[in-house]
Amino acid sequence: MIHLRRRQFLKSVAMATLVPLGMGVRLRPVLAGTAPKRVVFFYIPDGCIPTLWHPSGSEFDFTLSQMTEPLAAVKDHCVFVSGLNMYEGGATHEGGIAKVLTGNGPTSLDVFLSEQLGSLTSLSSLLLGVASSHENGSGYFSYLPGRIPRTPQDNPVAAFESVFGSHGGGGGGPNPQLSVLDSALADLNSLRSRLGSIERAKLDLHLSALREVETRLNDPTNADALGCSTSEFNQEGFTVPEGYHGYPRLYNREEHFELVGKLQMDLAALALSCDMTRVLGLQWSHPVSPTRMAWTGSSQRHHDASHYGHAGSATAANFILLQRWYMDQLRYFIDQLSSRPDGDGTLLDNTLILVFSELGDGNLHNHKNMPFILAGGAGGTLSTGRYLHYGGDAHTKLLVSIANAMDVNISTFGYSGHGTGGLNNLLTN
Repeated sequence: MIHLRRRQFLKSVAMATLVPLGMGVRLRPVLAGTAPKRVVFFYIPDGCIPTLWHPSGSEFDFTLSQMTEPLAAVKDHCVFVSGLNMYEGGATHEGGIAKVLTGNGPTSLDVFLSEQLGSLTSLSSLLLGVASSHENGSGYFSYLPGRIPRTPQDNPVAAFESVFGSHGGGGGGPNPQLSVLDSALADLNSLRSRLGSIERAKLDLHLSALREVETRLNDPTNADALGCSTSEFNQEGFTVPEGYHGYPRLYNREEHFELVGKLQMDLAALALSCDMTRVLGLQWSHPVSPTRMAWTGSSQRHHDASHYGHAGSATAANFILLQRWYMDQLRYFIDQLSSRPDGDGTLLDNTLILVFSELGDGNLHNHKNMPFILAGGAGGTLSTGRYLHYGGDAHTKLLVSIANAMDVNISTFGYSGHGTGGLNNLLTN
């Protein structure tokens, strides 16, 4: 049994937020012609400039605007959606992030779908972040039942090890945390006795997930043995030194934002293609994002630029640069999925990506005309290369449609004040 120091234990407990309850311990290759559906929730912060985000034109003949123009090369893989509003809940950054995937209900769609689909894969879901925990006072988009927030894993090396163990990858290496619970039972019981009921529930969820991770890491079966190579991950050699406690954390520093984002997208594509999970979330920064992304050419921090005043201002020009950069990242991720064979097609063909933010207009802080984009084929359920407009309908119908696309038959998810069912004309069946 491995001796475990207190901070090693706490680090390991935090690692368990990657996986909610309900995951099994299986690795299964995807066979040709039998590819499953996957869903990805891709968050970007602080809304948009609606007139410079949403396309112009008709359903099949449309032109992308300045903010989304970097998606031109993958336009045929996308569905651009405008005219959806978020109702009820707080009309703020914090209110928006709390309801965008919950519809103001008790749990978020990613967690709900992981409960429906998670028994089929090694991980019921995977939640990754890019500096999502750095100076975050505004919240996360993923919620366990009872509105318990899930914190994404911002460290791509730790995330990789949690998914694949120490097998392969430039940032892999040995994982010493193989008997965390058994080594720390006394500390655990002492800690648990001092917590309130809500914090005890969180701890129990984390510990249950950690036990599953430990079991899997001790299993001699690994992804490489089943023909799913992980050696391509982290060829850049990004590492986080053991015992490093600087501020911000190394993986949350602005100078590493681009690289960490790439690594998290690479890990996401790898985890999906290896069928480790079919439900995945990626949170770029967070609402009221403090990130200064100088490599984009912007001279302002992200949230500052989102208060653009009017669409022709110098601040708006900075905001355009920032959101265009995020669209470049989305294009990279789409390309990664489309380059991976999956069943009779590609991984993108069998995946549904939802791109979203917590605000509509970043300057007005409203929840109208939200910046939603869908990408991927969802196993033939989503017909792409389209622009659809919904005149003020509820965004929760989009959430219903996403669940239906994943073969989960529901008619409401959260708010239903504008009727039930999914969005008209979105899905093919």
